Amino acid sequence: MEEISGFVLIKKNAKKIHFSRNKKKTKSKYPKFILFILCLLIILLISSSIIIYMLLERLNNISNNSNNNMNNINKNNNMNNPNNYINKNNNNYNITIQSHSNIEEKLNLSFKFFEIYSVLFETMRNPPKPSSGITNHNYNIKENKGIGICSICKNENLYLKEYATYYQKLGIKKIIIYDNNDIDGEKPEEVLQNFIKTNFVEIIDIRGFRSAQLPSYNHCYEKYRNQFDYISFLDIDEFIVIQSNKSINDYVYDVKFDKCESILLNWVMYGDSDLVKYDNRTMIERFTKPVEKWNRGKSIVRTNIDNLIIISTIIVGVNVNYFCDSNGNKIIPNKNYLDFTAPKEPESYIKHFYTKTAEEFCNKIKNGDAHFNKNHPKSKIILQNRIQNFMKFNKMTREKRDIIRNCSGVRIF
Repeated sequence: MEEISGFVLIKKNAKKIHFSRNKKKTKSKYPKFILFILCLLIILLISSSIIIYMLLERLNNISNNSNNNMNNINKNNNMNNPNNYINKNNNNYNITIQSHSNIEEKLNLSFKFFEIYSVLFETMRNPPKPSSGITNHNYNIKENKGIGICSICKNENLYLKEYATYYQKLGIKKIIIYDNNDIDGEKPEEVLQNFIKTNFVEIIDIRGFRSAQLPSYNHCYEKYRNQFDYISFLDIDEFIVIQSNKSINDYVYDVKFDKCESILLNWVMYGDSDLVKYDNRTMIERFTKPVEKWNRGKSIVRTNIDNLIIISTIIVGVNVNYFCDSNGNKIIPNKNYLDFTAPKEPESYIKHFYTKTAEEFCNKIKNGDAHFNKNHPKSKIILQNRIQNFMKFNKMTREKRDIIRNCSGVRIF
């Protein structure tokens, strides 16, 4: 009886198990997980499709551009002698017709887009850090090959002659200009004929390419590095100023730069100097009022750096170990390779005529340039940022606002 009563007691005190609640939980858990996996797969499928489409479209544009160039050559020149010079439209200038090898080079340049942008992506994820040690290069050996300039132009024929004349007087050995105009746009040969004849300027045809600046710079460094001791990557509105009035060779070959792989020159930004419209004077003559000093800048880079990767139009960064300011002092740029401090009394700097007049600024944003393409997917954001910069560097008037608003379609307050 005691055992039976004990059994009954245990049975009475036993807790009831509610199976129905547990069943509901197991039913609601797995469908949510499956739904999450499905959504993730759909997102990956859509994003990969977009990337593939963009790559195919880029390759299609490249092939179309090269075909157009071949058609133009067939129409205007005898293919048996592709290097002949022809006289066009009865003018007094000569234009060199592209040979088949130049078109192949253009295709090679276009495929470099993918290489460069993959490097850019990795660099954004893991920014490189400059080494604090001395490089292994023997910089005391100077071959005196001179300094070259690499530039890219688009809709800038008004300024090219001033640009080439200035740097020829400064002592630059040669300027390589990548022609990034539209296929049917203006041609820099029309204003640089005399400089081309004397081999001071060389034109590389990349007409019709989008976002071509960084690939062009990397292509230029690889192809022309053996011709110079240094290469500087500059825009058509940037002018190196040496305070002591030395030539560029006397300045750069000074012993204080012997260990420097990259010499960083800061910008002095110039506004419109209260001008509204273009006139025939040079930029240096028209814009005389600096509005901001020692803001970022550009670099003069040694050409004996193997595997150099140019990741920014501001500064050459990857695989450069020893940076100097314009006075030869060693510096370390920030992790984004964009900002660097100017010395108290810089021996050199860059005059940067960023905005020019409202009329010229309007033409720039309307027609696009090497940095800004009107067909860029983020063109509206880029356009708004440019307009803000114009307002930052210039005193705004109703006339300037009207010009920019009518040109861009953006309301300016």
